[in-house]
Amino acid sequence: MGALVVVVDGSDLIVQIDPGGDSDRAEVAGLARRLRAELLDLEVELVEPLTEATAPPGAKGLASLAGALSVRLGTAGLKLVLAKVRDWVSRNGRSVELSIDGDTIKITGATPQQQEQLIGVWLARHAPSS
Repeated sequence: MGALVVVVDGSDLIVQIDPGGDSDRAEVAGLARRLRAELLDLEVELVEPLTEATAPPGAKGLASLAGALSVRLGTAGLKLVLAKVRDWVSRNGRSVELSIDGDTIKITGATPQQQEQLIGVWLARHAPSS
């Protein structure tokens, strides 16, 4: 099972799709286009393919950017984007890993109720200050 990795950088998310070792770059790009279309249904400011110029530090060349998207949250917020990504992942047989400032949660193999509880705790740690 592949992983979908989401890294938050300020109000931007980096979403990286990894469908497993048997997929080629074109398949990964197709998966990214479908996820991008679904994320654009939310009130996000921007969803675009990640390029070498916009890649986070440590990205290892263009091959590592296949299937990568940059998402500017806008008014949708992290919770709505997470819900959309989680739904997409469940329909596409993927696992998901989300990281904010080194705090990572991996969502896979748990019941929907367990996932909801884990996500709620994780999101609470990253709620905007009042």
